[in-house]
Amino acid sequence: MQHCTLKGIQERSNRQSNSTLGADNDSITFFSRAVRNMPNRNTKPALLLLAILLLSACGSDSGFNEDTDFIAKDGFVQFVNMMPDSPSVIMLHGLDRTSVGFPLAQSVGQVPVDKYDWRIAYLDSNDDEVTVAEGEDQSVLENGLSTFLWMGSMTQPNIQIVDAPFILPADRTEGLADIWFASNLTNHPMVDIYLTDLGAALAGATPTATVTSGSFTNRFSVDAGPNQQLRITVAGSNALLFDSGPLEILDRTEDLYALVDDFGPNGENHANVVRTVGAEGSTILDVSQSASVRIGNYSEQTPVTATLGANIYPNIIKQTRSSSQTTGNSSAEFKVTDANGTILEESAGPVTIRRGALQSIYTFENNTTNATSVTRSLVVADSFRLVRDRALIKFINGSNDAVDFYILRSGQDLDEVAPLLNDIGFAGSPNNESIANNVEYVVRNSGNTETLASASNTQQEGVGYTLIFDTQGVLHVLAD
Repeated sequence: MQHCTLKGIQERSNRQSNSTLGADNDSITFFSRAVRNMPNRNTKPALLLLAILLLSACGSDSGFNEDTDFIAKDGFVQFVNMMPDSPSVIMLHGLDRTSVGFPLAQSVGQVPVDKYDWRIAYLDSNDDEVTVAEGEDQSVLENGLSTFLWMGSMTQPNIQIVDAPFILPADRTEGLADIWFASNLTNHPMVDIYLTDLGAALAGATPTATVTSGSFTNRFSVDAGPNQQLRITVAGSNALLFDSGPLEILDRTEDLYALVDDFGPNGENHANVVRTVGAEGSTILDVSQSASVRIGNYSEQTPVTATLGANIYPNIIKQTRSSSQTTGNSSAEFKVTDANGTILEESAGPVTIRRGALQSIYTFENNTTNATSVTRSLVVADSFRLVRDRALIKFINGSNDAVDFYILRSGQDLDEVAPLLNDIGFAGSPNNESIANNVEYVVRNSGNTETLASASNTQQEGVGYTLIFDTQGVLHVLAD
């Protein structure tokens, strides 16, 4: 079978110019000179004739197979953001752009086999592009998985690229799973990891793995199945940093457990764990931690007393938040009373409290149609993580109406930007990143025909802000 590429043409032409076959060489030399001496209007036909002559000169290559040589070969990549001060950044890998926040294990992506230049970058508060880390000629191998572990910090990144075969679940051994661990813990330079049957004692047990911060373990096979337990301790001790409680190891999977900093109550003495199995990585609940909860009174009642399980928050005056209290419950009954002990609100069932998390319960006047209580409340998660070049924003709509929420930079108009939150009802948003700079907050009705409230603020890097829109149409800006 004859075949030829532009590269092949060039290589054959080079070989011919050095050939001892004078006739061929003279013919090509003569033809080349003739082309150079032709008027411009005749150059294209001559070049076409030259290409035809060279293509016809391409010989047979017994190693070429048209059924296989043009089949695309693919490999796989995955990005795991473990940097504790990271905003959402862009990973530029070849021509692909992927947004990755913290802590997140991006889903595995399929890419052609090749060598790739890559770069991690983001825009700072002045819209200047900042490169966090970069590299060249990263090889993606056929049926190989390149896992990018983003460790260290934004100012001192430690990017580890781990290459391993990519094995489809159908090709794995039934009843087994492959697992491995990576650590980027600021407060714990070395930890022991135990994967055991549920409830097995740690005293005298041998660690499944030991890992130092900024590094990773090899992959190894373990039994798949439910009722297992992952625990992490300070290396050489039983000082518990993390406990998964009941954990299922999924059959015929490969799972990375990424150990990252914890930003919950007493977080310096704990660790968070993100597992990569599934479409998106998820943080595993740490049952070894308590929760921390505070109450905010943004109703028209003052003062009020809130009860969450056994925790009592007395005399919370209007437009204030209580101190946080520790609770070990994962769910508890919630009740609000006035100064005379009259019940203003009582939960129909237990309120869910996430262990190892900072949370707030905000109480508002209940002005809904056919209201059966004086107040109504909602639970939101808090975060006090310090994020480089960013502030963390949480918006809470305590009113009866759906609204849109905007954050405008200096000089921006409403018609220039989309709302950060669109058509949000009685609810609290998760934390959103925003620039550390001068901004204006705007609340508009969901039809975008009327501004309901606005406020200006100079957002500070590493600070969290809670914005509360109450039933009186007031926007409260609170620094956490």
